[in-house]
Amino acid sequence: MVLARFRTRRLVIPEPLLSQVRAHVVEEHPNEAGGFLACEREGAALRAVDARRLDNESDRPLWQFKATVDALPETPRVFYHSHTTSASPSGLTKPDRKITERFQLVVFSPGGDPGSYRLFRRGVFNWVELDVEVEREEGRHRLPRLV
Repeated sequence: MVLARFRTRRLVIPEPLLSQVRAHVVEEHPNEAGGFLACEREGAALRAVDARRLDNESDRPLWQFKATVDALPETPRVFYHSHTTSASPSGLTKPDRKITERFQLVVFSPGGDPGSYRLFRRGVFNWVELDVEVEREEGRHRLPRLV
């Protein structure tokens, strides 16, 4: 099947964009941070080309990320948000599963510094986890992931 060859299997984030996401998460800690990564397709991968921060408008910012989005980046895009307490899982929570975006990157950072990056793609019946890689001069490396 031709379509299966182009199904997204991973997210590649160049080091400078990963540094922007990391800085955003650290600056907002202990509150949750979030935003979008604008991406381009590279075969079976999404490659991040830009990062756009969003303000957390939640009245419970330690536990929830909520934002008003005036203009979404073109697709493909990845919605990212942080989980900042050790009581939050490193994966998707029940509220996360209600987010309508096709791709979600959960950045687990209970101590402020991100310790895990987990990417999820909305499937027909449930969410599917995909790999996340950082692209550096010496090559691509899989980012840490806690289960």
